[in-house]
Amino acid sequence: MEREQKLELIQRSLGIRHKLRVHETMKAPDTHEEMAAILLARWELEDELRAIDEILNEHRSQNVQERRKTILAKPKTEV
Repeated sequence: MEREQKLELIQRSLGIRHKLRVHETMKAPDTHEEMAAILLARWELEDELRAIDEILNEHRSQNVQERRKTILAKPKTEV
């Protein structure tokens, strides 16, 4: 994954987290219809955030594995 792609995903996740905080500060809905609409919108934001987090976590796990291989492949230096 390119650095620019990672930056875009991180920025998107920060924007979603902000939107979720805004949802928390909104006044309580007056009707069940409003409550359902807000709940659905919140779920969609949470699902997108979870997907972004999973993508970034998978990439980080792969990166850690590659770095482990590099570290273990280096010859040991004498102390």
